[in-house]
Amino acid sequence: MEHQVSHGAKFEAAPAEHFTGEVVVNHALAAADGSSNVVVVRFAPGARTHWHSHAAGQYIYVVSGKGRVRSAGQTGAESVAGDVMWVPPGETHFHGAAPDSEFVHFAFNGGGAPSWDVAVTDEEYGEGF
Repeated sequence: MEHQVSHGAKFEAAPAEHFTGEVVVNHALAAADGSSNVVVVRFAPGARTHWHSHAAGQYIYVVSGKGRVRSAGQTGAESVAGDVMWVPPGETHFHGAAPDSEFVHFAFNGGGAPSWDVAVTDEEYGEGF
């Protein structure tokens, strides 16, 4: 059996058209057909994704810090290291750091690239937490 090791995977700035604040990403794993991927994301305090959804849903495993996740029309949830969050297929949501903490998570995504929507306003970011 041959083992494959990827050396030197680097963090890079997340695209500003999909994130608010200082966010860096590391595309850790990707299926050859583009159907799924694992991304490590580091958010500065208050930084977050824009509203988005995933065709096959998304698992988020929290590595460090304190984060937030909220689906459109619902109450938000805060998370800390070791927590696992599930966002169902097609559910519009955002996630990112709490205002007073950095936040690092693994995102396990299926169903291809996310469907991106508009930026989360400061008011939306603060609602329900």
